[in-house]
Amino acid sequence: MHKKLLAAFVALGITLSFSGNAFASPLQDQYNSSLQQYQNAMKNVQALESQIEIMDGEIGKVNDTITATDKKISQTKSSIAATQRKLDEAKVQMDNEEKIYGQRIRAMYMNGNVQYLSVVLNCNNFSDFVSNIELVQKLMQYDKNIIQNFDSQKQHIEDVSKDLAKKNNDLVYLQNQNKNKLQDLNDKKAKQNNLIVEAKAEEAKHSSEMKSIQAAIDAETKKLQAIKIAAAVTPAKVIQNTANNTINNNNNNNKPSPISTPSGVSGMAVVAFASQYVGVPYLWGGTTPNGFDCSGLVQYAYARFGISLPRTSQEQVGSGVPVTGNLQPGDLLFFEPSSSGPQHVGMYVGDNMFIEAPHTGANVRIVPIRPYCAARRIIR
Repeated sequence: MHKKLLAAFVALGITLSFSGNAFASPLQDQYNSSLQQYQNAMKNVQALESQIEIMDGEIGKVNDTITATDKKISQTKSSIAATQRKLDEAKVQMDNEEKIYGQRIRAMYMNGNVQYLSVVLNCNNFSDFVSNIELVQKLMQYDKNIIQNFDSQKQHIEDVSKDLAKKNNDLVYLQNQNKNKLQDLNDKKAKQNNLIVEAKAEEAKHSSEMKSIQAAIDAETKKLQAIKIAAAVTPAKVIQNTANNTINNNNNNNKPSPISTPSGVSGMAVVAFASQYVGVPYLWGGTTPNGFDCSGLVQYAYARFGISLPRTSQEQVGSGVPVTGNLQPGDLLFFEPSSSGPQHVGMYVGDNMFIEAPHTGANVRIVPIRPYCAARRIIR
């Protein structure tokens, strides 16, 4: 609530400035802060969603690789099965050849330990000798070929089996790597999705805050419009009398004069005028928009409507009449009582808020009222 009146000016798009000091709105700042946080959350969601899209692309590629590898594994298994069938057939053939070889050897040695040499030596003549030599050579080469064929086919079987087994193992290993990568990507995607949920919740939170603040701005905009209208209908002669009633701020010896309230002036009009100087820096002894102290702001605002107030808070506490009931916009609130009188003064603006020039290092502001020691009504 303590920022509503300020925000209304900004919400209306009104930029009021005087001597280079622009009107400031804490509520608008709060809205802008929520807007910035909302935009940051929205950007975070977009960034996370972009990362998800990248991950989806990577997941798609890995899935394609897995599908292709599955196809290769299937083909390899088919090759293994086909090769195994060929190897089985070769083994049967080898077994048959081995069987024939064994039968021939048994036939040769049927009558004892007959060797290739005895075949040559048991010749009846030279012609038989030559024929037997050729036969023995052919038999020896045949036997050698059979043995080499056995060895070659055996080695081929082993080599093919090892190659196919290695290829299959490599493909299975690659597939496991692909599945691990896919699992890792899915895990990361799940975490990103959780982050998106959190980011969207943050986005919704700030969006809700912005709507609440905007509702407060809209409500106070209507109030400020009413204040502007009230100020606008102040009789022209009251405004024209301002110059004639301006207080000489440098003469601290002036005595308080009786309060004379021009007709048509309202506390709301004074509040609307004083609110223009929210954001003006505090200046000890300041009585102009270049810088105000607490009583200087009050004096300056009332002087704008032809109402002359004393210079200091100790003197201003004697102006007007005591407030015994509810406060009204424009009432003066006094703080920090001392033996010489209150050391601080502000002006009630409504909704339990008041405007003040607080202290060195701060600016004119509208804040919630705090315990005060006196209240005086200037406009009755």
